[in-house]
Amino acid sequence: MFKFLTYNKFKTKKWKRLSSEKRWKCYQKMEDFTAKKVGRERYEVIPKQWEDGTRGLCVYREKKIYLNTDFFVKENMQFLGLATLFHEQRHAQQHFIVKTKKKISRFSKAYKWQQNMRGYISYDGNEEYSYYSMQEIERDANKNAIHRLRKFRFRFRNDSVYKKSLEIKEQEFDDVKEYAKKELGFFYKFKLFFRNRKERKKNQD
Repeated sequence: MFKFLTYNKFKTKKWKRLSSEKRWKCYQKMEDFTAKKVGRERYEVIPKQWEDGTRGLCVYREKKIYLNTDFFVKENMQFLGLATLFHEQRHAQQHFIVKTKKKISRFSKAYKWQQNMRGYISYDGNEEYSYYSMQEIERDANKNAIHRLRKFRFRFRNDSVYKKSLEIKEQEFDDVKEYAKKELGFFYKFKLFFRNRKERKKNQD
């Protein structure tokens, strides 16, 4: 399969001519490529409308990745949608590694992911946002999404929408860390550690 044919459809001039259904097929093919490359099960990409600004969601038990419908129907959002897909794909990979790896070293990323998953904190508006946003698996997924988006720099070097989208994701990544410092204080890393440990213990009871 010629992957570059799918990649090129994300170019703004081409993307504008695609129907929402064809845009969905592009995102699904990107998921198919990734799943095959990393050796995990293929997830189904599904558009979903959220009213709270949620961009995406990975549901392991369903083998589904939900993406906000804005990425399918609004213009100039294809690369933000791609970054969101990369983020959710990373969650799928984190889960796959933790569940299939026979022995996990305490000094590995997989161990950190495992501990985080056991005490994962979903944001419901009742406590500090940073306890959700600065979790190990969330930071890793965001970092990975940016890394993968950067790999397309040469292909989309003349696309202003791509450049702007990459800048937005990079700035968001830095802003989350700065916000955590303000919200939780200078020792925010310690607070994050103890908050996650508290959640793990609660889930064990």
